[in-house]
Amino acid sequence: MNWAQSLFIDNAKFYATVLEGMWKNGEEYAKLLSSLLKERGLKRCRVLDVPCGIGRVSVPLAKLGFSVSGVDISPYFVRIAKKKARQFGVVRRTSFIVGEMKNVDSMFPAGNFDVATNVFTSVGYGSEHDDLMFFKSLRHVVRKGGVFIIGGVANRDYLFSRFVQNLYDETNRLVILHKNELDVSHSKMRSKWRFYLKRRGSLKYVAENSLELRLYSPHELVGLLEKAGWRAPTIYDSLTYRRPYSPANPSITLVAEAA
Repeated sequence: MNWAQSLFIDNAKFYATVLEGMWKNGEEYAKLLSSLLKERGLKRCRVLDVPCGIGRVSVPLAKLGFSVSGVDISPYFVRIAKKKARQFGVVRRTSFIVGEMKNVDSMFPAGNFDVATNVFTSVGYGSEHDDLMFFKSLRHVVRKGGVFIIGGVANRDYLFSRFVQNLYDETNRLVILHKNELDVSHSKMRSKWRFYLKRRGSLKYVAENSLELRLYSPHELVGLLEKAGWRAPTIYDSLTYRRPYSPANPSITLVAEAA
């Protein structure tokens, strides 16, 4: 996953501006998570958020009373997450660690958490084996009967039918151009991102990064989860509406229980 290290470590300062622009979305997502967990009798419980990025979900969850640990590969993101925790007064209910997703079982005791969350498409950054190891690692640190929520994972069925080659994102400081290629044979999307800094009405090229994402259909994700010890995954269109799965949804949400 050299591309991930390049994007989230070498170009972390640029990508952090994207995450900053999604902070409000993270606060809303935390409220949706809280509502789902409370329905399952999980109030003010122990949550592992991985990868946590700059804490855009972890910190709001802590503000809602949960005890949250975050893990991310990016030292820069972790520093920002700690700063956010101080800013929002939740240092005592948060901890942030630099590390790889698939190695969380070496960072925490078995059964240490009631809930694990994975938000925003990071499933698929590596191989199927990598994702299986990640799911197994999480199962080790989440207690029996605990919950694993995968939110916003890319939906292969949607992307195959509605593929767009050229896209862009814009933040207060940056414009990011995306050029995408779809590899149907290997179920992957490869992208090149170019970062342009806004300067007095013009754009200055500052960096670029290649990406590769393994795309999954729902049944493939369910199969990996079950192999890793997660039971009865429920598939939703999103955490917002929790409607049944549809191939018309660009991303999907899965909720599984630790067997």
